[in-house]
Amino acid sequence: MYRRHLLIIVCLAWFGGFSAPVQAADTEHPAARVVSDFNAALSVLKIDDALALVADGGVQFQLRPAHPGMPLDHPLTEGMVELWQTASAILLPNTASYTRTITIKNIVVDGELAVVWTDTHVETLLKKAAAPRVHDFSEMYFLINKDNTGWKIAGAATNRPMDSLDVS
Repeated sequence: MYRRHLLIIVCLAWFGGFSAPVQAADTEHPAARVVSDFNAALSVLKIDDALALVADGGVQFQLRPAHPGMPLDHPLTEGMVELWQTASAILLPNTASYTRTITIKNIVVDGELAVVWTDTHVETLLKKAAAPRVHDFSEMYFLINKDNTGWKIAGAATNRPMDSLDVS
């Protein structure tokens, strides 16, 4: 009986039943390291270092506006570089600290493509605030390793709730 199960598993693996060469939550895979490095750079407000990890044309999917005062009919996607440049122009002068802590939940790699899912915890302490603003949400990062030149973030999606800070 054991041999039959083993034979079935080997056949499935051999004929493509299992395709991911990376185990779930393999935080040391280079694609996962890019996601970790991106969030670490944002946490120390090194926006240029974070954006260097984004592919040309990388996009951010946004299910809703990030703050009240932003247009409610915003587009589903926005350039990731432009989004973080705009956010950092507001974030840097008004923030005492900004921390993004991620836990990589899953990673799937198939050739030049990778998807990394994270649980993300963000704490933002505004300069004039007594306590930080805290958000917990999930993110999905889509990465490419085009022509084997290194992993870059091609897209990200988040289910982050709308912050209560009005930016109008």
